[in-house]
Amino acid sequence: MKKNLLLAVAAALVVLGALSIVLQPGPPESECVPDDVPSSGFVDEEKDCNISQESWEEISEHNSSPKPFRIVGALLVLAGLVTAVVALVVGRRRGTEPGTPGP
Repeated sequence: MKKNLLLAVAAALVVLGALSIVLQPGPPESECVPDDVPSSGFVDEEKDCNISQESWEEISEHNSSPKPFRIVGALLVLAGLVTAVVALVVGRRRGTEPGTPGP
């Protein structure tokens, strides 16, 4: 019973961790500027326009900052894997304790 409960908790942690990694918010939307206005020098290939300096700073800051959802997700997946290993070890030891019949 304890083994099954630990395996269920492990599966839940892995699923939550994977969802947390996948649901990380993306970078901010780029803002275009007209051709005659000073820009950052970068071009948005999807919109085919020059990106404003402020918009580029926001995008750059997002790309260089730590991603908390991914960090938490990785920790949850790791905790789930550790819990699964513990569940398997506890399940095997229960059947091989002295005085009890083995599998």
